[in-house]
Amino acid sequence: MIKKIGLVALLVSTGFVTGCQSTDASGDSAKKDGYRCEQVRSLGSSIPKKRCTTKEQRRQDRENAQDHLRESQVILSGDG
Repeated sequence: MIKKIGLVALLVSTGFVTGCQSTDASGDSAKKDGYRCEQVRSLGSSIPKKRCTTKEQRRQDRENAQDHLRESQVILSGDG
């Protein structure tokens, strides 16, 4: 009985160690991609939501926002 408990404890602890190692490997990949998570509150809600993006996605979002700002300034100035 004690040998069975010891064997089960060994298997469970081995599973935890293996799980931790796989998490570290994915963390390295996330660092390379510039992966980052942040709490974002949507308009009209006080409940934050978790938003995770890569560095490339944030760059693209920033470019899109700048394009929309330029378009709105052209429309307001009457040049368009």
